[in-house]
Amino acid sequence: MSRCDLHIHSRYSARSEEWLFRRLDFPDSYSDPKQLHEQLLKRGMDYVTITDHDAIAGCLKIAHLPRTFISEQVTTYFPNDPCKLHILVWGISEEQHREIEGVRDNIFELQRYLQAAQIAHAVAHPLYSVNGKLEAKHLEQLILLFKHFEGINGLRDALLSDLAQTLFKKLTPEKIDELANRHNLAPTHAEPWKKIFVGGSDDHGGQFAASAFTETPAARSAEKFLQFIRNGDCTARGHGGTPLILSHGFYNTVGCFIQDRFHEKLGPGAALLEKMFSRFMEGRAPTEFTLREKMEFIVQGVLSGKIFEFAKPANVSLWKELSGYFAWPEVKAKLAAQLTGVSEPERRTFLMANMVAEQLAFRFFK
Repeated sequence: MSRCDLHIHSRYSARSEEWLFRRLDFPDSYSDPKQLHEQLLKRGMDYVTITDHDAIAGCLKIAHLPRTFISEQVTTYFPNDPCKLHILVWGISEEQHREIEGVRDNIFELQRYLQAAQIAHAVAHPLYSVNGKLEAKHLEQLILLFKHFEGINGLRDALLSDLAQTLFKKLTPEKIDELANRHNLAPTHAEPWKKIFVGGSDDHGGQFAASAFTETPAARSAEKFLQFIRNGDCTARGHGGTPLILSHGFYNTVGCFIQDRFHEKLGPGAALLEKMFSRFMEGRAPTEFTLREKMEFIVQGVLSGKIFEFAKPANVSLWKELSGYFAWPEVKAKLAAQLTGVSEPERRTFLMANMVAEQLAFRFFK
């Protein structure tokens, strides 16, 4: 069998589709393409691709590496309709990317182009409303237009994936005729009541890459793998997302954003903050370092000369504030009560973040 995560993002994705990220001008992802390539192969994927928003720059960074192909997540619309939709396209060339750019504002033109060019493609997260405009009429037309759908999305709630598969599996020839008459739209493919499902993690932070993927019979090349996809000889594998996975990805993006934008201002505290953040993402108390970790930090500081900068009042204050908060008996007791018996890193991270947020809100509003 051959496997590939057919929905994953890198730092080359266009501006985030998430409302909060857009408001705060956060990027969609901080994942490095080469690191994703290594990570996906280590997690059992046979082929690697990246589906950034309307961009292939991330794919081009790894195009010289074995077992890769160029893909993207295309943003499209119905004519004169603000509902935003995502179509995953795989195995394209740079020229095809440019041609897709020219037709993607009209989903009917996009579908005709993809079909004529025999480009493997699928509707991403069909029941998730990207910008809050998705209605039944849109989904009904998608059913008539497309054969392939994302059956398992590793980021969005698993319930949406389960509902989508259940809905599509209940389609009948009679239902298709009803939809075609309702929308005056003929199906674009044979046996439109039979849908094909693919899987992808939709990972934006690197932590959950390959949590969902697509499996085909053993494929000796990327083109053969994509041929299996086009022919429907594939299966969606893995698991859908949870609110914890979604929030975990959010924390990761926020943490990377802070390190990226304020690295110079953080000075020598940047490395320490990065280590603290790593511990937080693993569900461990951020400031409780082992003796070995403390010694490593001191040695690195001495060798780099930054240990003396760290002793400056402003930097000492940063460390004292952070470590002091988590050292308070009240905070430690609450953390222990919250985390007892919880082993999953993402749930431990969520509980810690939730507790800190509540404490901050209480202090702000009291």
